[in-house]
Amino acid sequence: MSRKIRLSKQQQRQIDRRRRVHSAADDSLERGIVVTHHGHDLLIEDAAHQLLRGRARRTVGRLTTGDRIRWRRDEQDNVVIEQREDRRNLLIRPDAYGKKKMMAANIDQVLVVTSALPWMNPEVVERTLVAVLALPATPVIVLNKADLLPTLPESDRREIEETLDLWTSLGFEVIRTSVKSGEGIESLRNRLREQITLTVGLSGVGKTSLTREITPKADQAAIGEISAFNREGTHTTRASTLYRFPDGDGGLIDAPGVRDFPLETVPSDALAAAFPEITDAAAYCRFNDCRHLNEPGCAVREAAETGEILPRRLAQYQALVEARNAR
Repeated sequence: MSRKIRLSKQQQRQIDRRRRVHSAADDSLERGIVVTHHGHDLLIEDAAHQLLRGRARRTVGRLTTGDRIRWRRDEQDNVVIEQREDRRNLLIRPDAYGKKKMMAANIDQVLVVTSALPWMNPEVVERTLVAVLALPATPVIVLNKADLLPTLPESDRREIEETLDLWTSLGFEVIRTSVKSGEGIESLRNRLREQITLTVGLSGVGKTSLTREITPKADQAAIGEISAFNREGTHTTRASTLYRFPDGDGGLIDAPGVRDFPLETVPSDALAAAFPEITDAAAYCRFNDCRHLNEPGCAVREAAETGEILPRRLAQYQALVEARNAR
């Protein structure tokens, strides 16, 4: 009589892991990417860029837009997602109740969309830049509704122009767009080619209108199928949705409006990249571990006093560092 071997939990996990690796190499599993989801139902794109509806096994875990997956058809010809490939990155956002939710995965770049009207607080944009750099991904700042700039009061227009010039001087790419006039649309399309790009920005900045301008004529049939799947109007923003471009492998992820990103665990290199003027000045501080608070010989504070660094930028940097160190 054979004896049943009992495995420890650790041994069982090791076996399960090997099985997953073996399955990943199985030619019977197809490759795909998550386009959007509605509850437990998923809309995926296969290797031939066809849209398919399916469900994932519980062992796969939660999936989000942009996840690379492996799938097969079962005996009833249903699409079954068997595995999720490792993520390059994952963007998290808090919902209306403060609960963290997955927004998208495997992002190459992020369009940080603001607008001439309503003009977004620059600190909101800069916090978003930190979150994007922490992924890591490449941020691109978009000033939408640029056609409204000449209609604004001179003081408002000057503030916007100075802020855009500052971001440009710090090395961030800034593209001005207008759905109404067509300004910058072609430049933006060229920037999106061959990239998986996520759009973020507060409600009202014209993010979805911009997505419609860039993607709708690309493949109306696919967009109609996505809209029907989500049971919403065209270009729903209740769930992140990937819209593909027909002339390449790139795509644009339209996502719900985001007010803020959690930055308590942001790595130091992301902070350094988001505040390069502070990083450069810090090289001249008397102490290598200078926190730029009350230490003598602080070159960063001196630069802020002379106007080489904006005081609000230094205050924002210090607040982010303090929040990270408080954890």
